[in-house]
Amino acid sequence: MSQLAIWRIQAFERLVELVSKLQGAASPSDDKVDDLVRKLSQLPARPADRPAYVGIFGVKDVNAGRKKAVERLQELFVELEGDYNEVDSLIDDVIRSLTKLPKRPADKQPYASLFPPSKFNLLSVDELLAIAPEAPVERAKLLVPQLNRTMLEFEITTPRRQAHFLAQIAHESDRFRALEEYASGSDYEWRMDLGNVFPGDGVRFKGRGLIQITGRTNYGECGRALGVDLIKSPKRLSDPDLACRSAGWYWDNRKLNRDADRNDVYTITEVINGGYNGLDDRKELLVAAKRVFKA
Repeated sequence: MSQLAIWRIQAFERLVELVSKLQGAASPSDDKVDDLVRKLSQLPARPADRPAYVGIFGVKDVNAGRKKAVERLQELFVELEGDYNEVDSLIDDVIRSLTKLPKRPADKQPYASLFPPSKFNLLSVDELLAIAPEAPVERAKLLVPQLNRTMLEFEITTPRRQAHFLAQIAHESDRFRALEEYASGSDYEWRMDLGNVFPGDGVRFKGRGLIQITGRTNYGECGRALGVDLIKSPKRLSDPDLACRSAGWYWDNRKLNRDADRNDVYTITEVINGGYNGLDDRKELLVAAKRVFKA
């Protein structure tokens, strides 16, 4: 089951990437993407006389529909659970269609011919709570699928990398209790170093995410990397999916996997914090995380 869960995460990442790159006139691949979004959303099948995306999103332009489909797929990946089912077969088919690969061999399960086996250790809710027992259980249940997705996306895939990453974000988020900073953000008004150049930017672009992204400039950079307009919708950064992925983006952008490989908690803390605030707590969390991952 864990291998299937990993493949599903990898498949959704590949899907989002491929659909994002679709250009030009509508094609049979768009019909397959429409079918997949409908299946995952438990919507009726597309009427034969309806172009792709129109009946789901109410947009006539195919490129606008593709953009909406990408956004919806980002939300829907957590809906796919349990054993192999027809949706897995459809996802495999869509990826093959978009990459012009042959049809899946009849003797192969979905994904098996698309992705190699992985030794990645999927994080469980119990393991997250073993690292940070104070975390709200319901919040942990929401975050764990997104954390697994994030760690795979940004190659935080060895026990040591996972331990360092989770220890740092546990500290930064007050044991996963805060997906945005508690303060109002008014202290960031007119902080030119953060790109806050308009009235209200301090509050609008306050720290959000598991590693608190702060300021108009950083929101813009993060949003471009994740394919979400965070300038237009800054509060999205405190939703579980982007709270996790933004932390992964920050980690990757600052090349912190390299420091985790060296077991350098001091450099990681300095990069994230700008100093060594909370270093002892970060170390304690790291001990707990290493115990979980046997790192």
